[in-house]
Amino acid sequence: MVNKTVLKIGDVSFSIVNSEHINDWEIDPPYFPFVTAEKPDIRVNLVRGKPDDAATKKFFGSYPIWDLYRSERSSIIKFYEDMPGLSRALVFKANLKEADLYFPAATDQFISPFYGPVLELLMINYLAQSRGTIIHSCGIKLGDKGILFVGESGAGKSTLAKLWHQAEGVDILSDDRTIVRKKNGEYWIYGTPWHGEAKFGAPYTAKLDRIYFIQHGAANSACQMRSAEPVQNLLTCSFPPYWDPGGMEFTMEFFSDMTATLPCYELFVKPDMGVIEYINAHGEESRVRANIVREDLMAQGIGVAAPAVV
Repeated sequence: MVNKTVLKIGDVSFSIVNSEHINDWEIDPPYFPFVTAEKPDIRVNLVRGKPDDAATKKFFGSYPIWDLYRSERSSIIKFYEDMPGLSRALVFKANLKEADLYFPAATDQFISPFYGPVLELLMINYLAQSRGTIIHSCGIKLGDKGILFVGESGAGKSTLAKLWHQAEGVDILSDDRTIVRKKNGEYWIYGTPWHGEAKFGAPYTAKLDRIYFIQHGAANSACQMRSAEPVQNLLTCSFPPYWDPGGMEFTMEFFSDMTATLPCYELFVKPDMGVIEYINAHGEESRVRANIVREDLMAQGIGVAAPAVV
């Protein structure tokens, strides 16, 4: 039984707080590593009843899991409306300092703020306010460098995570959903508890070094991606706030800048330990080529303001 807990995910802290009528929930195991003692950025209140602001306009949805409604005062995400025993509603205002998670008043349904995409959607809305994004990816920390392996469901993210788990000197941040944020002009990746099939999720962070867009292949190989292709792939493999014009504008700019700053590759993967050796060698080769480019530019008297894309 928990009265209050504070979680830190993606460098965002939020508290989950009981009300008078809700005091029998427990922390789901994937969230244990993310418990913190820090001051929360967002407070989530667990309450019973229905939201007061019921006259809202539907903006977006992913039936039958959730639908987003809005009024002049707040946003309401209703979950599992047609599923008795699972229904709940998340209410928050634009500043996202506080949110209320409502459960039906007269029901014996289990109370859990961790069931379904409740906290993930709260995070998506929070990050969309010029703070970052969540990408469908396996994220790892290799030495002091972060690497993203981006792909849709079935692309092989969980398989890669299991292979990296056998390698030395590697921390797996996530096998399915990784947060990316920009800090002091550099991109950082963060683990989340929203794991995939392999169930890897850890509260680690790393400076992002490169991005691979993965797909199955008969042999391990990589080729550099150019122009707008990486941005298009990121939109397909992320969780952008389609219901929020300002959030979408930020997300597009975020992806455009990130793919212009960091090297992006299409990676064909043969699912065995050979891919780990290949990626290690490919990273070293890329760094050598980048240094050659920088030295050549400097010899010509051309300054290099940003890392060369190789």
